[in-house]
Amino acid sequence: MAIARPIDRRLFLLLDRARNRLFKRANRKLLHSANITVAQGAALFYLSRHDGCLLSDLADGLDLNNSAITGLAARMEKAGLLERRPCAEDGRAMRATLTQRGREAHLAVREALRGFNAEIEDGFSAEEMDVVYRFLTKTADVPLI
Repeated sequence: MAIARPIDRRLFLLLDRARNRLFKRANRKLLHSANITVAQGAALFYLSRHDGCLLSDLADGLDLNNSAITGLAARMEKAGLLERRPCAEDGRAMRATLTQRGREAHLAVREALRGFNAEIEDGFSAEEMDVVYRFLTKTADVPLI
């Protein structure tokens, strides 16, 4: 007879494990279906709403530091997903613009993640998912100290 284990209530640990597992699983799915990494997919989502933004704004939107966004943008430019152009108002700054390939990749990523989200939600009621969304939104909006 199996021993019943109580629910693990170490919230931070569970969030960390869930994030790592979901990230790895989503990364595999996106690489397989669209040849895009999760980080590139996140950038495509941000740029689909803020096309032509400064790289620093993209970094803020993705919660990455400047060196990380520079490397990500360089890899995405090499893959033909975006173009980096000097900012007309500030010669030191760069703007990121989606290419046609980037817009197409965004649609592929959006479709892949729609299915991924449905898998995660499976078995939960709409009311339960509302609580999950509210919790995650609150957690994501906690200010950094």
